[in-house]
Amino acid sequence: MTNILCIGAGYVGGPTMVMIARHCPQHRIVVVDINEARIRAWESDQLPIYEPGLDEAVRAVREKNLFFSTDVSGEIARADIIS
Repeated sequence: MTNILCIGAGYVGGPTMVMIARHCPQHRIVVVDINEARIRAWESDQLPIYEPGLDEAVRAVREKNLFFSTDVSGEIARADIIS
């Protein structure tokens, strides 16, 4: 399994990584951000952004091959690919 890391859980990084996780279940995808509230929102049922169908896509992959974290340096050390 390839470990893919995205730095930044905003309007681009978050949804992009959700779609990669959804279509590439063999990869471990992590989205990191220093904003703890934003990461908590991605881990909840109240996503920090709205895109049609995004909530269902997140629920399908969250904690399976899509993870959210504030441990930027730790996740960088584990990553094979950083975006």
